[in-house]
Amino acid sequence: MKVIFDLDGTIIDSSERMYRLFCKLVPQCRLTKEEYWEYKRNKGNHKKLIETKYPEVDFYEFNSKWMALIETDEYLDMDKNYPDTIEVLDKLKVNHTLYLLTARQSKTKLMVELRRLGLLGFFDKVMATEGQCTKERLLEQEIKKSLGLADKSNIFISDMGKDIQLGKKIGYYCIGISHGFMSRSRLLRYEPDEIVGELVEILVNGNPPCPIHLTPTNPQNPSPSPSPPKTPGTTTSAL
Repeated sequence: MKVIFDLDGTIIDSSERMYRLFCKLVPQCRLTKEEYWEYKRNKGNHKKLIETKYPEVDFYEFNSKWMALIETDEYLDMDKNYPDTIEVLDKLKVNHTLYLLTARQSKTKLMVELRRLGLLGFFDKVMATEGQCTKERLLEQEIKKSLGLADKSNIFISDMGKDIQLGKKIGYYCIGISHGFMSRSRLLRYEPDEIVGELVEILVNGNPPCPIHLTPTNPQNPSPSPSPPKTPGTTTSAL
């Protein structure tokens, strides 16, 4: 089985990087980090935040500067793993093939960061759009190269609604994680098969256990768990 992970907001905590850059580009911002993320997670993206709270700011100029700065070393150095990232990847790697799918612009800088955070060795393949295509297009290209990526038993784990839509379109089992860019209530709109609050919950001995028993702690003595009903969701809406 292949497990495909999103990066930012899923296995890497990039909340400080994004908050700091927003404050730099919108100096009139007086939101605390908690208030900024409360808005982002529950109400909308930067465009909506700027139009609602800072209408004097030109969003398109803001976005151009954001894209130019968000992956500079000054800001990337603020990223860190979630507390359970290493533990979960280490246990999953025993029995599963792990892939990374991200919209990062620079694969070179991405690889440097993955090494710094001790994550690179967990992934058999790192897929980055590098500003050349969408995640959907990139995944379609990789599926053509590897029949294993077309397997419906594969799992896609992400904190973003559009990723959930992509995984469902292909037929993957989709797990939304609510510690990242979208709250549980917003993720529900995209109807993932399951929502967890932390990465560790996807392990067989997590709480609640993953319905498809991603990996046993002891591969010599696996103890698969039964599949409970899917998490109900509401009508899908755009990000």
